Amino acid sequence: MSREEASADVERGITPSDTTSQRSEDVIVQFAAAAQPEMMRAAEKDEHYVGQVCEACYDAFRHTFGTRLAVAYQNEMKLAGRVLYYLLTTGSGLQTLGEEYCDIVQVAGVPGLPATPARRTLLVFYQTVLPYLAERLSSRAAAQGMALGAEDEPNDMDIVSQISSEEESADREASGSERLASSNLRRNALEVNSRSRMSLTGGLRQAWMTALRRWAMILPSVREALMLFVRTHLMLFYFEGIYYHMGKRAAGIRYIFTGRPTQQRPRYHMLGLFLFIQLSFVCGDWLTRTVFPSIASSMRSRAAYSSVSPADSRGIAVIDEDGGKLDDKGTNRQSSRWADAEAPGSSKCPLCLSARQHPTATPCGHVFCWNCVAEWCNEKPECPLCRAPVTHPELVCVYHADF
Repeated sequence: MSREEASADVERGITPSDTTSQRSEDVIVQFAAAAQPEMMRAAEKDEHYVGQVCEACYDAFRHTFGTRLAVAYQNEMKLAGRVLYYLLTTGSGLQTLGEEYCDIVQVAGVPGLPATPARRTLLVFYQTVLPYLAERLSSRAAAQGMALGAEDEPNDMDIVSQISSEEESADREASGSERLASSNLRRNALEVNSRSRMSLTGGLRQAWMTALRRWAMILPSVREALMLFVRTHLMLFYFEGIYYHMGKRAAGIRYIFTGRPTQQRPRYHMLGLFLFIQLSFVCGDWLTRTVFPSIASSMRSRAAYSSVSPADSRGIAVIDEDGGKLDDKGTNRQSSRWADAEAPGSSKCPLCLSARQHPTATPCGHVFCWNCVAEWCNEKPECPLCRAPVTHPELVCVYHADF
């Protein structure tokens, strides 16, 4: 800084220390945000080093307590290794080995402001302890729900009734009136205590037991929804390029790049577009499997309800000689395609539309030519009119019929 600039700053009331801090802040703000390849490479490096720390913790525990305990508590050893690695780096306000390798630094809020200890502790909790607790609680709840579904445990009312019945049988055998009075007092006190205790905890216990029984059934759906949530978060990272881990998004911690700036910094918008298309297909498949069938069934039920005539509502069906339903006026209710062939008194075959040769009836009551219906059953084993299942042995030739 020249002497003239210093004198000008003094005249404006700016001290040299203020100027230095302002310039340092300007330098910090000028750091660019980290790109997606840098964050992904740093995450891969960190996972590699975390694996090494976890293996070291497992070996130390195995040499100290034996292989049996080490195998039984291997998940806890992995948790201890992850917590140790992130506490010594992120928890202490330092860069992880992956972040140091890629020249990126964690910041909170506006780029250039270091993360507070509370944010760093929250990030370590999100990245290490929270997934472990969620997995353990979920598996334990599913196991308890399956056990409750397999066997019914006796409740407090059954225990109280059993105790009261035993006391009543003992009272019958006793001959003294004092013993009967004392047993009645004890039974009444036991019933009062049990009712008061169940009134306080009965509702909560019943709700908890119901949730445990249903958790095993809804666990696959919960895992599928969680997987969709993870993919959605990854899609947002490909588009935004800010948060690669959900823990950093929850804690509000992002990255800035402190290395040598380069002109080309690749982005992953195309990967985000492909992932969006994949999620669209997954959501469409879910709608096809769950929502659309229920809508279609409700529409079919409405259509069937609206098409019921008064004769059908009485449960009385008038059938002609060919098995077709007639309405109140005596007209046939078949489709227009078979109207001429299915008119009352007609002797035409509905398939060839000519006079029936060797009339043959199906189990559902429709009459055709033998050759026509036999050839039809060769292609499709069903009635040509009502689509009822028909096979060749079920066809009956009708002779000496007055059609």
